[in-house]
Amino acid sequence: MGRSKKEIDKELMYKKLMPSAKKTTKSVQQEEVAEEIQPKRPEINSKPEPPMNFHRAIMRREVGIPVMDTQQTVIVNAMESVVIEKLDSALSRFKCCKCDRCKKDIVAYALNRLEPKYMVLYKGQPVPDFDPQTNAQVVTAVIKGILAVRAHPRH
Repeated sequence: MGRSKKEIDKELMYKKLMPSAKKTTKSVQQEEVAEEIQPKRPEINSKPEPPMNFHRAIMRREVGIPVMDTQQTVIVNAMESVVIEKLDSALSRFKCCKCDRCKKDIVAYALNRLEPKYMVLYKGQPVPDFDPQTNAQVVTAVIKGILAVRAHPRH
């Protein structure tokens, strides 16, 4: 029995309006069977997807700085050399173990309680002197370290 022109074919209209509806149920089922037989492989040369908040992602930027000098420079915690410098004079005033382990514990204790002061120096360049107040803080931290290590040595 034929259809008249006035009757609306809903399936035909839906297929024309919706481009994704062009697939019939048979073709969808055939694709699913094909995927089961041959699973999709990830592409090797595919680009990684950008993060969701791409504008907020931390972008590493390399800045080129021309080399002006031929000498190598190093970053040094200046407090470390000052603490080591003051350690021997402070140890001579206190009866404390002077083994390598105890000395390192004292230095670590003092450095953890002092504010670090980083400097860029040439290799072999001595660390400049600090003001008397900073020297007093270093000596105080070293003495506290000696007392703490003497009370609880780790050997």
